[in-house]
Amino acid sequence: FDEVVTALSDNQTLSVGIVDGRNIWKTDYAKASAFVNKTVEKLGKHRIVFATQKLDAVVAIAKHVPGEDVAELYAANAKYIKARQESSITTNPEVQKRMATINEKLSTRAAPFVERLAVQKEKYNLPLLPTTTIGSFPQTKDIRINRNKFAKGTITAEEYEQFINKEIKTVVRFQEEIGLDVLVHGEPERNDMMQYFGEQLQGYAFTNGWGQSYGSRYVRPPIIVGDLSRYTAMSVKESVYAQSLTKLPMKGMLTGPVTCLRWSFPRDDVSQKVQSLQLGLALRDEVQDLEDAGITVIQ
Repeated sequence: FDEVVTALSDNQTLSVGIVDGRNIWKTDYAKASAFVNKTVEKLGKHRIVFATQKLDAVVAIAKHVPGEDVAELYAANAKYIKARQESSITTNPEVQKRMATINEKLSTRAAPFVERLAVQKEKYNLPLLPTTTIGSFPQTKDIRINRNKFAKGTITAEEYEQFINKEIKTVVRFQEEIGLDVLVHGEPERNDMMQYFGEQLQGYAFTNGWGQSYGSRYVRPPIIVGDLSRYTAMSVKESVYAQSLTKLPMKGMLTGPVTCLRWSFPRDDVSQKVQSLQLGLALRDEVQDLEDAGITVIQ
């Protein structure tokens, strides 16, 4: 920052990103103002211009620079920042304890690629170019109707599970008929790639804030509000049922930690590396449960 400011000439303007318009978190006024004041000291007030992002925060910080009385606004903001920092939702001691155990061994495979490849060839005897699908089959109108019924309580959990199992069986039989080598269960139970897992992870929250993904597809990006961990197995039941229907290998289907992070509104009080690692630990547990349940191929 100092190098950039020093290098500016009188006819140049520096645009300083103080209020993050890409996330949903309230700005820490005191922290932001300290940075603005540092910029003002370097450049002078006449060269400071604010963008129109998160207008309340921008206005409050802009008023603070020339010394206007914004004590009440800053006090309320400080109260929010403190409450968030001290919330039991924000910090989970069990997750913190586990994060402290992360070491290089956790990111190292138990065997080198050559050995793993030999085991895979012996177990599956797949062709040179094995066929499979990316995982999710179309979310039909029937699936959406039954999911909506279940959400509203007009059908029971047992009835919904029977419907999902029927959809899985249809997808498995179709893949067998067309001759695929590695099968998937089709994911009829998943409303959205990220929402499905987010709703089963502690540390996530959901709102009705819809956003466009592409074309006519809209999603509700979840909000990471605290340390992330898994309540219980998230995808094992459906994968095990699907595997019971066929002798061909059935893939367990998981969304990776970085994708989970990128499809969410991340926290702004810890690094994205920390959030990715927490997601990685949760998914590691899911992988272990899938392996223990006899699922030997995982995407």
